Amino acid sequence: MTSAGRVIDPWPLLRNDASDRERQGLHLVVHGRSGGVVPDCLASLPDLLAQRRSAPVQLEVLTAEQPVSALPQSSWVVPLLLLPGAHARTDVPAIRNRLRGSGASVRLLPFLGSWITWWNAVLSALPSSDRRDAVLVHHPLRPGVADRFLAMLASRLALPLVPFDAWPEFQQRHPRARPLPLTLAPNRMTDALSEAGGLPPLLEHPPTRQALIDLLVSLP
Repeated sequence: MTSAGRVIDPWPLLRNDASDRERQGLHLVVHGRSGGVVPDCLASLPDLLAQRRSAPVQLEVLTAEQPVSALPQSSWVVPLLLLPGAHARTDVPAIRNRLRGSGASVRLLPFLGSWITWWNAVLSALPSSDRRDAVLVHHPLRPGVADRFLAMLASRLALPLVPFDAWPEFQQRHPRARPLPLTLAPNRMTDALSEAGGLPPLLEHPPTRQALIDLLVSLP
């Protein structure tokens, strides 16, 4: 990642706190589709990241029936989740506790959607032509923490924000609007929005996918 020709370390505090010289493993937590199915844009990450980091990387899929075992070395638990819903607030800490209970040395990172460097990368990766009529479309969420987070995100990205169940009415009033699904991978929402000329999920947009890969590779 560069700025004015300088390489910027996105993890200075983590690097200062790292006690091991070797790269830690990555325990990536993803949502997945029904039955634990993982789209290729997520399923391909472990091998790619393991090669570039020279450290083990694995996926834990929240919709899968069986949890995965802990990595054989210290690792980061990385929630690849965009919103502070129940998965981020409850399921992910439970995964960390389960891994620690099995004797693993793990440290939990905040969920992806809270990373400022990630959203900066998303903005940089979206050409102005795609942003002109873009509208962020998200899964309907319960009021509370998620609502406040979404309001902050819409302000930061300077884009309108609409829940998926309100999209048809919004599109009728704004026929030029182009939905930008607030999701990493294909799901039922992106399948439906594609018929309205929606932009692809973030990890099916090559520059955005590469930005995430670079962030994960640069972890200590």
